[in-house]
Amino acid sequence: MTNGSAPLLIILPGLDGSGRLSVPFMEALGAHGIRSEVIAYPKERAMGYDALRDWLRPQLLERPPFVLLGESFAGPLAVMLGATGLSSLRGIILSTTFAHAPVPAPSALARVLQLPLPLPPVALLARLLFGRWRTPSLESVLRARAMATLRIDVRALLPKVSTPVLCLHANEDRLLQASALRSIERAQRQPAESQLLDGPHLLLQAQPVEAATRVASWLRTLDRGTLPHAPPKA
Repeated sequence: MTNGSAPLLIILPGLDGSGRLSVPFMEALGAHGIRSEVIAYPKERAMGYDALRDWLRPQLLERPPFVLLGESFAGPLAVMLGATGLSSLRGIILSTTFAHAPVPAPSALARVLQLPLPLPPVALLARLLFGRWRTPSLESVLRARAMATLRIDVRALLPKVSTPVLCLHANEDRLLQASALRSIERAQRQPAESQLLDGPHLLLQAQPVEAATRVASWLRTLDRGTLPHAPPKA
């Protein structure tokens, strides 16, 4: 597959939802001739995984061939979309992400995150991710997304994903346990390709050039003649 015929890479951003953090990675992809775009989530609407899936799917139905990249928070979302039978989907990339709650004791933490209080962890995240543009509404959205990660479990959907899958791990990921991506790989309908990169949880931001090189190389392996037949539109 030549650079010109490589599928578009559509990026679903992490917890911040804006896609601003993806710019260096997208620029590095462009150096490899890979077209990419990010779909930002509604800015001040607290949408859970099901609502985001239903909001995103119509936007993807009429796309030309594309590969979906789900980063961190968006990994389960990419799996959910991949299991719905998108006819133009040619592959999924899962970067430093998970298929079920990434930390222990999700119920207790979810209850804490639901409290209508300016909790330091959420306020700190908002400050880091939104800076001076943070608002109480954005903090509420951030809290809702964090809470959603503690309740999600898409392991049963993984066998329904029929396209090739690339899993990117970070060797210094301090947020996810090593078993998080392994649980994804074990449940795959067909073996996923797994690559370990030197970096932290925010891998695409910390190592945009290396990550883009790995992703571009993998995208070129998606020869149209060897891809599984795309499922019909639901």
